[in-house]
Amino acid sequence: MVAIEIDEIASLFRQAAAFPAVSEGSLSQNGTLLTIHSKWSQKDIERKEKVSFKRSHILELAHGSVLSQSDPQEISNEIWSKPSPSGNFRAVVKSGKDKKNEDNQYLEIYDNIKKLKTIDILALEKHGKIVGDDGQFGTFEWSCSEEQLLYVAEKKKPKTSNFFDTKGNKGDGDGHKKDSDEEIKKGLENEYRESWGEQLVERHHPIICIINVKTADITLLENVPDSLSSGQAMWSPDDAGVVFCAWDHEPYRLGLKHCCQRKGGLYFYDLEKGSIELLSAEGRAVRFPRFSPDMSRLIYLDTPVGGGHHQCSRLLMMDWASKNVKVVVDIVKHASATSFQGIFTAAVPRNIWFEDNIHLSFSTAWRSNTTAIIVNTNTGHIKSLSHGKNMSVLSVNKKNVLMSCSSMTTPNYLVLTQLGDIGNPETAKLIHPDGTPDNLDWLLSWELLTHKPTADRVSPVNVNLDYESILCLPPKAKDGSLPPLIVFVHGGPHVGFDTSFNFSTNLFCLCGYAVVMVNYRGSWGFGQDGIESLLGAVGDVDVRDVQGAVQDVISKGVVDSNRLFMFGGSHGGFLSTHLIGQYPKTFKAAAVRNPVINLASMYSTTDIIDWIFVEGGFPYDLTSVADDKILPDLWKRSPLSHIDKVISPVLLLVGLEDKRVPPAQSMEYYRALKARNIPVRCLTYPSSNHSLLEVDVEADSMINSIVWFNTYL
Repeated sequence: MVAIEIDEIASLFRQAAAFPAVSEGSLSQNGTLLTIHSKWSQKDIERKEKVSFKRSHILELAHGSVLSQSDPQEISNEIWSKPSPSGNFRAVVKSGKDKKNEDNQYLEIYDNIKKLKTIDILALEKHGKIVGDDGQFGTFEWSCSEEQLLYVAEKKKPKTSNFFDTKGNKGDGDGHKKDSDEEIKKGLENEYRESWGEQLVERHHPIICIINVKTADITLLENVPDSLSSGQAMWSPDDAGVVFCAWDHEPYRLGLKHCCQRKGGLYFYDLEKGSIELLSAEGRAVRFPRFSPDMSRLIYLDTPVGGGHHQCSRLLMMDWASKNVKVVVDIVKHASATSFQGIFTAAVPRNIWFEDNIHLSFSTAWRSNTTAIIVNTNTGHIKSLSHGKNMSVLSVNKKNVLMSCSSMTTPNYLVLTQLGDIGNPETAKLIHPDGTPDNLDWLLSWELLTHKPTADRVSPVNVNLDYESILCLPPKAKDGSLPPLIVFVHGGPHVGFDTSFNFSTNLFCLCGYAVVMVNYRGSWGFGQDGIESLLGAVGDVDVRDVQGAVQDVISKGVVDSNRLFMFGGSHGGFLSTHLIGQYPKTFKAAAVRNPVINLASMYSTTDIIDWIFVEGGFPYDLTSVADDKILPDLWKRSPLSHIDKVISPVLLLVGLEDKRVPPAQSMEYYRALKARNIPVRCLTYPSSNHSLLEVDVEADSMINSIVWFNTYL
């Protein structure tokens, strides 16, 4: 392989960025016609932003033929867009600027012909901004009567001023305070407001709100304890109340993004009585309530409080009339490679029930795949709907399932699955609304590898645990030389790679590199025992698993063992810097994004301090502090403890707004490498958070990473 020039790398980045991804989808049926609504996102390099656009397809159900489809229509400033149950109305929430150029939000109501009204939401001064579809709190639901909308907004922030402000309430001219005047609290303008952490920094105290679309009257749910942040709300049967999740934020908030184990509950608010009732068990973590079509059954996911951040969940179901709850799908400790591994998911679509009110469908990590499953809520039986492919459920309607699908060589495409027998995937008929998907097998070849830990690495949690990796090879070089290998490790650690279309891996292969994506033990999708096997073993088991996978790849004779590179972010950065420290002569160079470097110093600055304790193997509660009993152990588990052995050049890619792994972690490593004369560069991105996914930031960080690797080929 010959290192390519920067301009060619930039051109290849543009090529890899040209494929859009499905972000949302829904189905609506009218007689024999089915309409597919989909929302897509795509990188726009010139505008330096991700653009969203919507599409629609109309299908004739009997034959599965596409009658018409719309061209992509870009969506701008749209926070929510939701049709009413009858389809006669649509409610849209948009962001915009007012005459003072300040941020504002507008609720717009349309019928099938025209806009009926626009409501200036913030001008009503009932609450703060409406929360969008953030994957955690956001809700936007029509009532069955189509007279009201249910949503989540930030609790109104009190008006404050300094002690010397003379612009306070003027009263009625005689010095008397008017009823409409809001008390201004002096001396509180600098009061600290906790947020829910990384990528939820604007979420402080979400509350449930209801607006009458005719009168614009807003009702805030009273009697909800002030110690709760509410979200994921939905109407109960006959619009009699609201079912919602709420998370405890006292005595303080821990980061919620990617953390399903936070204490909370499922609640019912009776609108007539104004009363609130806890529906779920006390002291659990719950999320994603979903009513069956006839509103008789309510399902939700449930996990213990604490432990790994993306652990295995239970699926519970409540009979709404009796309020009796049963476990439909329990936690799976361990299963054979071909068997169901348990529920591991960060999202559940809004519509997942089939028309029989018995079966439902959603997606879960199943080892190194994302698999669509059908669950029989009467029996708990589970069947795969994915036919061996990566499929993510977007929406269910009657007997139809809309899914997004992809592979390592196939960009995202839509699949509509029609089931003859809802409980039998064998009766499924697959329809591709956009025709046969593209297969870019010229880009790379790939295979899934299974790794067996050596005898000295067998887990005491379960001796049968194995792990996997995805090996991707670029086209063979004309001169017959073997490609260099990038060892790509995911963050978390309790998430994982699947075999779906991966932008970073595709770009690396376009540039001539082979890539191995390692799902070390502790990755999700391998049963709960897999999660627990890493707790208390980070910096050891995960490091040796990655090194073991690298050796297995080398033994295949398909890569150049003298040209190995490390790449990863967050916990992937933790592993990358561990590997260049523990195996100093193995890797030519490393590029790491917001890496965890020093567990002992990160404790006091991260938004998920419990992560330090749990992954380090220590008990945690809200009173825990890192004392002299655990700090030495945290230090030993940290990559920085191996700094004197590092010889590999390092590129650091740092988001200065990262709340999860604060930039001080990278700065600590940067200074240590500089002092030891190890080649190091540090690129900082002032407005970026932990993910580094803004288009211009991703372009700069990825291209610089490839240039860095090319430098040390």
